Amino acid sequence: MIKPSAPSDSATPPASTKDRVVRVFISSTFRDMQMERDLLIKKIFPQLRKLCEERAVTWTEVDLRWGITTEESSEGKVLPLCLAEIHRCRPYFIGLLGERYGWVPDSIPADLLESQVWLKEHLQQSVTELEILHGVFDKEEMHGHAYFYFRDPKYLESVPEDRRQDFITESVDAAEKLVKLKHKIRSARDEKVCELREGYKNPEQLGEWILEDFTALIDRLYPKDEIPDPLDQEAMRHEAYAQTRRLAFVDRSDLIRQIDEHMGTGGEKPLVLTGESGCGKSALLAEWVARWRMENPEDLIIQHYTGSTPESADW
Repeated sequence: MIKPSAPSDSATPPASTKDRVVRVFISSTFRDMQMERDLLIKKIFPQLRKLCEERAVTWTEVDLRWGITTEESSEGKVLPLCLAEIHRCRPYFIGLLGERYGWVPDSIPADLLESQVWLKEHLQQSVTELEILHGVFDKEEMHGHAYFYFRDPKYLESVPEDRRQDFITESVDAAEKLVKLKHKIRSARDEKVCELREGYKNPEQLGEWILEDFTALIDRLYPKDEIPDPLDQEAMRHEAYAQTRRLAFVDRSDLIRQIDEHMGTGGEKPLVLTGESGCGKSALLAEWVARWRMENPEDLIIQHYTGSTPESADW
């Protein structure tokens, strides 16, 4: 069976060509954080999305727990999906922690252990902790773009008795692991690896904090007086579209090699790629462009995907 290839750091476009995108992964335990996630998705993220649009930036949040099916969960696909999405969201990350440590998988698929060797040292950690380790502490590029928020333990007093079980620590062992995890995050905050706010009293206060923090981040990364002109914005949209195509790229090294060979002859004649709709033509070309850029940074490449933007068919 042919599987989509994993995104590779070597194929990441250079900084000068990166699109203006803020794609944020939200990590937390699940049952006790539903109100927080719901408020963020309905009230806070739309405000940040609007702010980004005003700066010619695309905002996307990835709240993956809502999108995982029961079948995928039973087949052990939760962790691989989470780690893959964290990779795609780098360097943006939001971590929410209350008094629960989270679900610890019974086992980790052998192929995942082979591709993510670091997991062998964390076989008894929860999915939430593994997300944090992979999303924040594994890559230096995350530094300054990861934000953590700890809920006030007194919040438990406001939870109805019949729901309190979903908000308390699962076991003595889980409580000890949670203490260590929070200590690690506090130490990382002190070392300027991440940002941390502690003691939010309710979901509304959390929303206010996240809105403040990410508004400041957007202002810093994309100042209001540095909005690209319309032509540059269109080029960035095509770059953003290319990156979405690369996520679905099925590894075809033979076709990549043939395009390389054609370009190696000087590319004097046009090269036309044909295929049925949905077979992966755009994904192949987007992947090839990213790889060629890494090897030939001085080459001028103009990529245009008709139909990817409202203006893309207007010559």
